[in-house]
Amino acid sequence: MRMPLYFGLATGATVLVALAIGLWFYSGERVYADRLISMIANCF
Repeated sequence: MRMPLYFGLATGATVLVALAIGLWFYSGERVYADRLISMIANCF
């Protein structure tokens, strides 16, 4: 029963890491961390 939950968390973590790496390559600046935190904060 807990497998879907862990699978969802793993998928979410993978997506967040992919977004962070994508923003890092896209902007080439350290501002990507602030953008990522802002996006995560907006989700909640």
